[in-house]
Amino acid sequence: MRLWFVVPVLVTLVFGAGASSAQQVNFVFDASVPVRETELPYKLDLGLSAVGPTRVGVDALLDLREIQKIVPERLADNAIIDNCGLQVRLDGLSFLAEGDAIDLDGDVTITIFECSRTGDRDFQRGEEKNALSANMSTAATVELRDNCAYFKLLDLTLAAPELNREQVLEEDTLESVKELMLAAVDLVLNESPLCPELPPKLASLDPTYDKGGPREIGDGGLGVVLEGSVDVSPSTILDILTVLQRQELIPPAP
Repeated sequence: MRLWFVVPVLVTLVFGAGASSAQQVNFVFDASVPVRETELPYKLDLGLSAVGPTRVGVDALLDLREIQKIVPERLADNAIIDNCGLQVRLDGLSFLAEGDAIDLDGDVTITIFECSRTGDRDFQRGEEKNALSANMSTAATVELRDNCAYFKLLDLTLAAPELNREQVLEEDTLESVKELMLAAVDLVLNESPLCPELPPKLASLDPTYDKGGPREIGDGGLGVVLEGSVDVSPSTILDILTVLQRQELIPPAP
């Protein structure tokens, strides 16, 4: 069967196979992203549509609402910055998607300690000198690099309550903490890109994504959408047909 004919036939099969629209079929998979020593779960909704005789369009929606629940809980038990003279904790973090933007807010506790050098590279934390609180707000976006989605903070604002403001301004504490927080968070985000991997049964699709960004799911739910395409080969078509048959969306081979 010639390739130019197979793609329309495949799409026609998909039409009548419970497809989400007349030109698209969707597969939903469980996936995860490694962040330091843990795996954060999300769902991958992969949509395939015919865009030409030898190309299939791919829309990948990464549903991150489970991560949206887990991350604030994990952060509450761990300091973002914890060195000899400084500890920064982020509590009550909330992040919501609004259209194609991501807004984050939370309460920051900044604790400053005495710190003494005990060797060329060794330091020892001493008594607590001061503890301050501040409110954090920031926005994030998504950058697409090497077929992966990277989260990136656009900026970060720390605002101290009136009670602490004069002392904070004198010591320039907030500006220093802001720079350290940006560096620490950017390091984690760059180490933890979202690189959607398809299960073995669809691995031959090997989509190329050329556009991506945040996407609101429902009311404030966090998602990321990636758009691209697949160069169709006979083996790719056979893999898609096999998956459709296993899911009983089309009849099995005679």
